[in-house]
Amino acid sequence: MERLQKATLMSEMLNRMIDKGSWGGETHLQKCAFFLQEMRNVPTGYLFQLYMYGPYSFDLSDELVRLRGVGMISRIPRNNGSSLKVSELGQSLRKHFPITLDKYSDDIDFVTDNFGDLNASELGKLATAYHFILQDKDSSDEEIAKKINDVKSHILISEGMEAAKMVRKIANSIRTPIA
Repeated sequence: MERLQKATLMSEMLNRMIDKGSWGGETHLQKCAFFLQEMRNVPTGYLFQLYMYGPYSFDLSDELVRLRGVGMISRIPRNNGSSLKVSELGQSLRKHFPITLDKYSDDIDFVTDNFGDLNASELGKLATAYHFILQDKDSSDEEIAKKINDVKSHILISEGMEAAKMVRKIANSIRTPIA
């Protein structure tokens, strides 16, 4: 997928996340992009690795910096951080990639319907659980929770188990369930 196509998808997802009540920060977009790529198999090509708050893509982070630099998105300061907003220039991308938007619209809807209104902490738990589930689909929720707790001791095993159950339920609602 070409860079401007990916930028269009990320801009569209950000808009839909905000419509669902998302804070719209970079962490929120990172986790939703992870689910878009890994759960919905949208070929964005971002490399995600487990980081401080769950799966994170330095490639996507760099791309968001570029998009801010050219004026396609902007950072809106808030009391406890900042949000991202798609600019008019960013909105204009939509008319250049209608086929891409149409092709992945249902995938973006799936992600924003299931994850768009969650806070960064909730998204981090779910994305981390899904990261470990993808590594070993046969692991129990308790095993996933222990793996989460091993790398993120602030997440209780009970919270990890709840995250694993929830993300499995969401993933299993797709045509091809994971487990």
